[in-house]
Parts: sequence; C-alpha cells; structure tokens
Amino acid sequence: MSESWSSQHFSLANPRDDGPDDLPKLLRRIADEIEGRQLDPAKVLDLTISQEIIESGPWWSASLYWSAGDSETA
Repeated sequence: MSESWSSQHFSLANPRDDGPDDLPKLLRRIADEIEGRQLDPAKVLDLTISQEIIESGPWWSASLYWSAGDSETA
C-alpha cells in the first residue's frame, strides 16, 4: 500500500534587470509571499534555492512547497 498526499508550490525569482544576484531580496520576497498567503509554517515541506549563472553573475530563484490543507488554497 502506498501513501500519497497533495502539495502546492510557488516559485519566485528577482527580475533579471533588477537585482537578480540579490539573495537577501529574494528571501524577503519569499517571506512576504508566505505571510501574504497566510501559510502555516508547520505545513512547509521544502524550500529550494537555485542559481543560474548569467552574464552578470548568479540569478537566484526559489521554490516553496507546502502541504495542501483545508484552509490554504492559494
């Protein structure tokens, strides 16, 4: 018997022409999004941070996954 569950996610990156290498800015945007969606931090399953190297340096992005619940449908 296998178990399964539903999850939701969103991904963000700083604009390429406005601080793509600003990791603290991206982390603040992730925090703002968590608060704006009123996500329960206990339901966060994973937060991945990645970078792509572009001509001006790193371009950071992030994806957040959380357990789908009755109250969160964002």
